[in-house]
Amino acid sequence: MGIPRASRLKTSNLMNLKYFCLSLLAIFVLYSCATYAPQYRELDTKPTYPTEKTLSQTFYLIGDAGYSPIGGMSEGLQAFQNYLDGIETAGALAIFLGDNIYPDGMPPKGAPDRSDTEYRLDAQIVAVENFKGQIYFIPGNHDWYNEGLYGLERQELYFEDKLKDRNVFQPTNGCPLKSVTISDEIQLIMIDSQWYLEDWNIHPTINENCEIKTREKFFIELELELEKNKNKTVVFAMHHPMFTNGTHGGYFGAEKHLFPTQKNIPMPGLASLVAQIRAQGGVSVQDRYNELSNKFMNKLAGIAKKHGKLVFASGHEHTLQYIEEDGLVQIQSGSGAKNGFAALGKNGLFSYGGQGFAVFDVFTDGS
Repeated sequence: MGIPRASRLKTSNLMNLKYFCLSLLAIFVLYSCATYAPQYRELDTKPTYPTEKTLSQTFYLIGDAGYSPIGGMSEGLQAFQNYLDGIETAGALAIFLGDNIYPDGMPPKGAPDRSDTEYRLDAQIVAVENFKGQIYFIPGNHDWYNEGLYGLERQELYFEDKLKDRNVFQPTNGCPLKSVTISDEIQLIMIDSQWYLEDWNIHPTINENCEIKTREKFFIELELELEKNKNKTVVFAMHHPMFTNGTHGGYFGAEKHLFPTQKNIPMPGLASLVAQIRAQGGVSVQDRYNELSNKFMNKLAGIAKKHGKLVFASGHEHTLQYIEEDGLVQIQSGSGAKNGFAALGKNGLFSYGGQGFAVFDVFTDGS
């Protein structure tokens, strides 16, 4: 006896729906996937360095460099050291863009993992031991993960002792903001973005040694600082990026659409759902589109757009990216010790998921 026509149609429709869903999933995965490979928005463009311009200042930018293998040095730091040792660096700036210690910040002296954390800080110090300019380290979220302010203070004191420079770790005292005049044309503003994202209930004394004691006051002081330097090029150095086409911005590699956990168990549907949730809302406060993070960045972007000549330099993503959006520029340099996935997205001009660093030149004409 044959299968009734209605049943055949129902089975056929279910199969079509299954194949449609699989095709839709495949399209979603291909559209959303990031990669380790270098990507360029304009493949045919061959940019040339503007040799006819006069250089005003150079910034050497590297972030998330706090995970060198014990007994060695990460590929990103090695490349950084080799590059800097081969050029003249007097008057330049080297900025480490946070997450100076993985995975959990600076423990107290005598703690079992203290020697490993010291080694990872020392690897970064060695990378710039011949650098002739000013060095800055700013905190990232991982630097907060060892007793919050106490871990930051331990790291700050370690840098001061090793480098004999009380200004090397900024902002100090777990405070959110430090503005430094570089020249008549350039201002550097260093922001501890994790300060804003922290759960202040866990750190009741978070602002005890700071002039800025509320998030609202932070934005007021920032606007005043930009107004004072309205004719300058302003570089914002902060750990979390304003714009990103990496995993914290919802762009994931193909494997993340198959393996949502660390256990390498393939769950393609669930994995893509997890990726989509992170892309749309950000369960973690470390994701760009998390509610608190998004509020912070949107407010910051609104202030920055009024200024005009402003560049964001950030770590956090373990990638190199260059992004332009709404008149703002984002340099993403967070691959000092780790690799990550990145895409071009709608606003990226360049992305690379390997280890490395960025060089940012400012010219006397403001470009």
